Amino acid sequence: MNEQQLQELALQAQQHALGTTIRRITLSKLIDDIYRSGKLCHPYKGQFSGVYEQIYQEAVQDLFLYICKNLHKYDPERASFMTWVNMLLSQRFFKEAIPKIIGKANEINVESSVLENLEDLVFDDSENEDNYIFAFKKIRRYIEIDPKGIFKQAHIKKYPQVNFQEIAVKRWSGISWKDISEELNIPVATLSNFYQRTLEKFRDEFRDLCGSEDLTSEEKNYE
Repeated sequence: MNEQQLQELALQAQQHALGTTIRRITLSKLIDDIYRSGKLCHPYKGQFSGVYEQIYQEAVQDLFLYICKNLHKYDPERASFMTWVNMLLSQRFFKEAIPKIIGKANEINVESSVLENLEDLVFDDSENEDNYIFAFKKIRRYIEIDPKGIFKQAHIKKYPQVNFQEIAVKRWSGISWKDISEELNIPVATLSNFYQRTLEKFRDEFRDLCGSEDLTSEEKNYE
């Protein structure tokens, strides 16, 4: 079914009264046709290695539930039907699905992949999503504890008061680069470049950590 046919079906469903059998039948067909059409977008494709499909399917299910309950909010004079649908998917429901799959709300900032390309530093393509999620949480906890003091020691050359641990924790708490920049009075480019360089610097540290099965006694004390 093409986009024009989907739009016509959506407008048809709108004409039926809420709660009626005919509306439910039309909505059911609409949802099924959207899913089969291949017209749904795939936001942030290439990010969230290992867990993307889970996030995407969660987002799509939430999107379909929303459409069933709120189809009356669609205004054909403002946008085509699939433009409206894909905007909801990319701007709302995909973002809301991320913490449901990966962790607590605001644990991951949607503007970037988990740990911003950390998968390239730590994981092979063969790694499954369970290992990925476990490793992410393990690395985050390790940096927060910083048993060797190495993450606090790593700081921006011109801003010795700002260290990697502080920046990483802020990012993984869902704070944007713009907000961090304003809080610390440091340009976004400076912060981001330092962050990426430092992730690369600690590549072996993260690999060794993810390769170990047990936490150290010091780490356990902080659980």
